Amino acid sequence: MFDVLASDHRRLRCELRQKVKFATSGVSPVTVGDDVMVTPIDETVGAIDKVLPRRTAFFRPAKLRESERQVIAANLDRLAVVGSVVSPPLKTGLIDRVVIAAQLGQLTPIIVINKVDLGSNGELAEVVRTYTSLGFPTLLVSAITGEGLELLREHLKDHRTIFAGHSGVGKSTLLNVLIPGLKQATSEVSSHSGRGKHRTTTIELFELPHGGLVVDSPGLKVMGLWELERDDVADYYPDFRLHAVDCRFQPCSHSHEPGCAVKIAVQEGKVSRFRHENYLAIRESLEIDL
Repeated sequence: MFDVLASDHRRLRCELRQKVKFATSGVSPVTVGDDVMVTPIDETVGAIDKVLPRRTAFFRPAKLRESERQVIAANLDRLAVVGSVVSPPLKTGLIDRVVIAAQLGQLTPIIVINKVDLGSNGELAEVVRTYTSLGFPTLLVSAITGEGLELLREHLKDHRTIFAGHSGVGKSTLLNVLIPGLKQATSEVSSHSGRGKHRTTTIELFELPHGGLVVDSPGLKVMGLWELERDDVADYYPDFRLHAVDCRFQPCSHSHEPGCAVKIAVQEGKVSRFRHENYLAIRESLEIDL
């Protein structure tokens, strides 16, 4: 069953017609954000007759069915990848993967780093400086103290945004602050593993008080990338481009080749080392998947 917001602002609990299931390839016949055609049955119940074409999508390989695409949300225009300074620690590898997934799905990525009230260090400053220089809005916020939340509201206003990130980084806590009365379930980070515990189990769309829509999603353990070839990963690293033209070998994978100008730029501090390490890890994971 699906909850559908009708054009007259009624909410209808709808079942999915069998013909829609049969007409849809993949594992996501209907997802959050889809525009659908509905036949009302009564004041609160209806049936989904058709899913209209999706303009944008946030997707990944389906769990246990990696040859098929799972669409997590559709028809959004922004993807906010949420991390935390500590508890759990900041994982730039996931940020890079989600930023790539956003661009694959025609979404504008935003980077939100929560829990700045718990401290800061030089590594965080480098991360913020790097992503900002690449043109990705990078916001430092605290759901506890309110730091940075006004700027986050401005980035969300009048947009359709999905929050994605590891469990425990504070996605639901941020939404509870941004949307008074929401009361999304939250949980503490495990003291044993240092990882967040899953509390959000469904994908839901909420209206923001000052305009816009936001989607909360379950915490990601991994972020698989769909429809991305390993030799195309460098296309999503704009910080490599200026240097890549000087590589001895063309094309260059920026991994093992002698005379790689990108690797030299990393050694000279012109390209962030963490970005190159993330790139190599993503590229290797795609090689393994093949």
